Amino acid sequence: MATQLGTRSDFVETFSIHVALKSAIKAKQYEKNLTVRKAAENLCKQLESAKSIYGRQLQMIDLMEKGATIAELGRKLRCSRRTAFRYLNHLEDAGISIKLEDGKYFVDKSVVRMMRV
Repeated sequence: MATQLGTRSDFVETFSIHVALKSAIKAKQYEKNLTVRKAAENLCKQLESAKSIYGRQLQMIDLMEKGATIAELGRKLRCSRRTAFRYLNHLEDAGISIKLEDGKYFVDKSVVRMMRV
């Protein structure tokens, strides 16, 4: 299952799982079981990694906070323009509002705050 989450592009589903894990870790719900806590921490690291689609989408949202061109997004995410556009489409499909102004893509600041839960 962890491998599936790291490679799927369903942002909303993966985001929900990621937030739930981070909240449980922060609330110390796994303190009694070291194995479960470590597994939860490792899964969070895998999800946030640039090796996962979801992790690259999180990076993309951070980059778009101040505005980024498609070339900048591709370069910083180490992907092609086509892949950067695909990630933008996935985020828009997930309900995230993305604006294009003067050749730069922007995401609403409320989305960035939500990501930093």
